[in-house]
Amino acid sequence: MRQSPVKSLAPAQRRYLLASLFIAGAATLILEIVGTRVISPFFGSSLYCWSALITVTLVSLAAGYNLGGRAADRGASLTLFARLLCLAAAAVALAPLLRSPVLRATCGLGVQLGTLASATLLIAPALVVLSMLGPISIRLTALGIDTVGRKAGDVYAISTLGSVLGAILAGFVLIPRLSISHIFYGMATLLLALGALGFRLALRRLPLPQMAAAAAVALFGFWPRRAPRTNVLLNKESAYSQIKILDVSNQKRYLLVNGTSQSVAQLPSLESDSRYAHALEWAPLLRPRSRRALVIGLGGGLLPSAWERHHGLLVDAVEIDPEVLNAAKTWFGYAPRGNVFVDDGRTFLERATERYGIIVLDAFAAESPPYHLFSREALEAMKKRLEPGGILAVNIVSLVKGPGNEPWLAAYKTLRAIFPEVRAFSASETYEDIANVLLFASDLSLADNGASLRARPFVRPDVQDMLGRELVPSDEELGRATLMSDDHAPMEFLLARTAGVWRKSLQDKIPEVLLY
Repeated sequence: MRQSPVKSLAPAQRRYLLASLFIAGAATLILEIVGTRVISPFFGSSLYCWSALITVTLVSLAAGYNLGGRAADRGASLTLFARLLCLAAAAVALAPLLRSPVLRATCGLGVQLGTLASATLLIAPALVVLSMLGPISIRLTALGIDTVGRKAGDVYAISTLGSVLGAILAGFVLIPRLSISHIFYGMATLLLALGALGFRLALRRLPLPQMAAAAAVALFGFWPRRAPRTNVLLNKESAYSQIKILDVSNQKRYLLVNGTSQSVAQLPSLESDSRYAHALEWAPLLRPRSRRALVIGLGGGLLPSAWERHHGLLVDAVEIDPEVLNAAKTWFGYAPRGNVFVDDGRTFLERATERYGIIVLDAFAAESPPYHLFSREALEAMKKRLEPGGILAVNIVSLVKGPGNEPWLAAYKTLRAIFPEVRAFSASETYEDIANVLLFASDLSLADNGASLRARPFVRPDVQDMLGRELVPSDEELGRATLMSDDHAPMEFLLARTAGVWRKSLQDKIPEVLLY
């Protein structure tokens, strides 16, 4: 097939083309990275989420390159280039509008298929159109066979440099400072403005429809919206996650991180409403002479606050996300007497010199747990920071029995490889549901004949209830359980079934809050 002749671009048109390619490259990486935040309220930000976005991005780029090459051979022009920019802008602007129905429709597919399906429907259309710009740009700039290689290299170098900037902007600037919808509408407005400029350069007239569309998208996208009926007190994107604080019926206050509940407090007392948090107080009851404790994973700060108030402990805390710490102080009354370290738990353990009577690992986060904190090496680092006879308490959400109980079994087996004494309990009243499974490990006996409970003036009923729900794995269960290590810690895979059940329960309760 004969190729249509292409007119040589004027210098201003060439500069516009290359600048637009740079911005389109930036938009591509921003879409990929911010896309994880689009679907994380329903599916989390796990390995599955990132794998899905990378897969969808690569497939979209391949499709766009192919379609762009075919379009370039049929007749490349600056008008076509500008038209594709406007089409990409439309696809970007539609993503926030379609987010709610798409996520609701795909949540029933489970985490793995749901992430792929939602990313394909919400992110792929814009990526396909943006990637069509490269082949068309090569056709417009390479007017002879002897310059094709150099021009192709220029086009993809400029686009890739734009992607580098997009990756930096997404992670360091946009996500921490803007809402996801504002990022999308801002990108759509910019792409529409670029398209309008392209029409102006190609047709030599004012592109009123495109300019009006850009203004409309900007006005619609940045117009303030009312929160849903549930009282959302905070909705913030941090460098690590999406953070929401909400009050429900003026009775409970929730901290949601990436769409899953991390802390629940009673109102107005701001006491923890979580059974597992109450049950963890067995540790200070067993070791009443302990003076210092360490909590890895702060949440709303309810656990360290309760231990300082009711057990006289000085509690240090490690929290990787400074915005979670701010939320704990602002919305849950967290006013620590101990030290707070804004750091990764594993990094802190490697540097720490203090010893503690009790260490609590409470950094569970749905389908994206910090697997490097559950490995044998990490648990050994925690043991080094314990006083002789100290207790390590681990909270992990898992199905208790049957298929899906692999998470707590893996944690139990790994702890048994390090500590001579390990006991596990369910914080739930039933063994059929998902539960907070609490594991306690020590070098000394954890046997309790009830004396520790009778000797203390303040004992929560949840502690006594938990002691009646001990979990004792069989030899067969321990045999098939995974021994977690830095080299092999498939916690996200083990949690796939648990995470799906947990997310579904939250989606049924407050779906409008997850999507706000």
